Amino acid sequence: MSTYRLIDRLRIPTYDNEAYVTLARVSIDQTRCNGCGLCVQICPGSALVLEGAGKERRAVMDKVNPQCMSCNDCAAICKRSAIKVAVPYDYGYRFKNIDRGVLTAPRTFTISKGDR
Repeated sequence: MSTYRLIDRLRIPTYDNEAYVTLARVSIDQTRCNGCGLCVQICPGSALVLEGAGKERRAVMDKVNPQCMSCNDCAAICKRSAIKVAVPYDYGYRFKNIDRGVLTAPRTFTISKGDR
């Protein structure tokens, strides 16, 4: 069992501490995005928003408070493959994520006619 000094115990990062935490970023191909809004609805961190109106409506990362946790839900639900996680969520300092390997696209789900 390891022991920490008092200063180390005070440095335990929280999700909003920018000194230690790197929030995830997704890249959205605006030419493929049709603005359906499925990614915005499924995002657990509310990191995506729709901008524009009508046929110009597109999904973008929230500029004010993007709380992306690189769960890949948005990429899995996007039927046009317009979304990819560009930067994974990462705690810094002495805390690290379990090695998840190379980021890959999630498997997508389809509904067969018998399941409707």
